[in-house]
Amino acid sequence: MKNNVKNFFSKKTLNSGKRVLTITATFPSLIQPWLINQLLQIIAHGGENRIIARRSELGVYASNIDKYNLLDNYQIVPEKKYKLILSLFICFLSIGSLQALIRGSFKYLKIINSKNYTIKEKLYTLSLLPYLGMNDIDVIHSHSEMAGYKFLPIIESIKAPFVITFHGLPPVGVKPLNTKERKRYLNAASVILVNTEFAKRQYVNLGANPELIKIIPQGINLDEFVFVSKEFPHGKEINILTVGRFHPDKGQKYAIQAIASVIKQGFNIKYRLVGNGPDKDKLIMQANSLGIIDHIEFYSSVSDDVLRELYNQSHIFVLPSLKARDGLHEETQGVVLQEAQASGLIVIATNSGGIPECIDDGVSAFLVNERSSADIELALSKLLSNPQQWDTYQRLGRDWVETHYDIKVIGERVNKVYENISYN
Repeated sequence: MKNNVKNFFSKKTLNSGKRVLTITATFPSLIQPWLINQLLQIIAHGGENRIIARRSELGVYASNIDKYNLLDNYQIVPEKKYKLILSLFICFLSIGSLQALIRGSFKYLKIINSKNYTIKEKLYTLSLLPYLGMNDIDVIHSHSEMAGYKFLPIIESIKAPFVITFHGLPPVGVKPLNTKERKRYLNAASVILVNTEFAKRQYVNLGANPELIKIIPQGINLDEFVFVSKEFPHGKEINILTVGRFHPDKGQKYAIQAIASVIKQGFNIKYRLVGNGPDKDKLIMQANSLGIIDHIEFYSSVSDDVLRELYNQSHIFVLPSLKARDGLHEETQGVVLQEAQASGLIVIATNSGGIPECIDDGVSAFLVNERSSADIELALSKLLSNPQQWDTYQRLGRDWVETHYDIKVIGERVNKVYENISYN
């Protein structure tokens, strides 16, 4: 795992494109393919990436991170105090970072006189001195409210246009920004990107200025998800797949109940669930209690290649996500839906959050009521009883994704945002 101070602070001359500082909570991470796609589109448009994050995942992460050397220009700004102090000393190891440290020291004089910062924040900002002094940044783009707010001194010091991406609040149990913090964070924005109308409504209700919002979906790299038309596997296992965090708000227990009912109808089912999270043991216990544990497989921390192979092996994709009790923690898009349809799976998904905007219900995919194992069972039974329709659903699903979610088109739209914004 690299943490390259010298490259991060060094100047580079580009022929075209924007020099983008990306802020995210975790980098690298296995569960952020949409972010990797966005970083690669910056490169494809002649730009340069610099990335700062609050933590990293040292296990399995997206293979494109290494393939495109994205670790060459990223820095972890650690959360623990002793690590922050250590990172400050490390900056003396290269001339580029030392120069940034000196520039940041001058900018810090303005911060300590500002009424926007508490004493605690001013003390924390001392550890950010080299980042305050970064230059040659054309655009700052935050993909995390919590990280973006924590790095507001950097954002406000660099004086570059600031783009916010909002794809929903953090999961239940993760503390979000309070109203005052979010207001300050949003006030710094030049443009706000959301992926669906649902996400726009949600963020406006949380205080975002609707005039700054642009709706641009999360895209996928269609070259990485090869379409395979899948015939009904007469006499063989029918493979059903769900990808998502093992958590109550993802609704997997309703899918497992539906699978049990379909198996009782005589269908030969293999149900695979991919994810991480606290509910895994509960889901295993449920499958045991229903007597279908031999029909279910659980996967955690899988690589990109393994996930794509699971898509290729599967026939039907189920996303049973739930509407949040608080009205806030819901799927705003569900990128796995696009990955599944691109790979030739027929999708069944619940009518929650932004999901209805992201599939063509009744044409290439099927919406069902959330918290209803009976509705999932009914949709599965109809599909399994009408195999002659499979090829049509599969091809229309791929067409839908190609039309609405091709990363090349999405990347072009985001880069036009970069080109057209000015400092707020």
